[in-house]
Amino acid sequence: MGGADRMQVDWYRSFTEAVKWKSLSKAAVKLNLTQPAVSKHIRSLEEAFGVELFRRGASGVELTEAGMRFLQRIAPVVAEIESIKTEMREFAERPNYILGSLPSVAAHVLPGKLRELHDARYPLAVSVRPTSGELLEGVLNGAFDAALIDEPAAGRLWSRELFTEHFVAIFPEGHRFSGCEELSIAELAEESFVFTGFCNIRERVTEAAGKYGYKPAVKLEVDSYDYLLGMITVGNDITVLPELFRKQAKRLGLKSALIKECGLRRTISLVARTAETGSKMFRLLNSGVPQEYLAQTP
Repeated sequence: MGGADRMQVDWYRSFTEAVKWKSLSKAAVKLNLTQPAVSKHIRSLEEAFGVELFRRGASGVELTEAGMRFLQRIAPVVAEIESIKTEMREFAERPNYILGSLPSVAAHVLPGKLRELHDARYPLAVSVRPTSGELLEGVLNGAFDAALIDEPAAGRLWSRELFTEHFVAIFPEGHRFSGCEELSIAELAEESFVFTGFCNIRERVTEAAGKYGYKPAVKLEVDSYDYLLGMITVGNDITVLPELFRKQAKRLGLKSALIKECGLRRTISLVARTAETGSKMFRLLNSGVPQEYLAQTP
């Protein structure tokens, strides 16, 4: 937009403020201008249109007939310009982040929040990676502004816990564990397992089982959570997944039980390259997390 165009907008604003306050001096104060500047804007308008817009008197200024007609036409224009300025200012202040996420969190936690952010015109792109290690690497090399991970972050990254959840054993209808609300790792010793091959659940279950003197019998590893649950629906094997999968398992007709085992829980943390980015992202995301999973935060 050229200088003359910008000046015209200023002319219009000087005109509408003078009408509002019936005073060029008061209009000047509201616009943070000098009175001679406002007077010059009004004269420029009158010269441009070849009409007199105000009658000036001791008590202030009053609109002429031409001025009243001009006000009817220009007031909506000025209001629209102010609205555009406000909207553009909001866009300039909104973050445009890339968030890395584990598949389970992306599928079960983020969709509702992403809709909220989209409706509020806060652009947030999500990129899914199968492991926390890949997500951490993405934050460190600048591919992501922040990421949602389930293991300790590198020391030089900002980090904040978002929520903590149990793991659950998932098994088919009619399994001997049907009707159980809770299970221990010790009770799973005679079971055969199906795991995914791209996360550390198998390692964590194996470590916990070692405390009871056994190593889990792993029948199969697959590369998809959907395929994993599909395998459980057609067999007698079980799997162990984060609690977020409980609703999805129920929709498939599967049963689940909380695994109550000391130290066997998963904490999802938000990590970011800077404290400023991390704090902003935390505020955006925290309200979208289901209340039952919220961690205590300062």
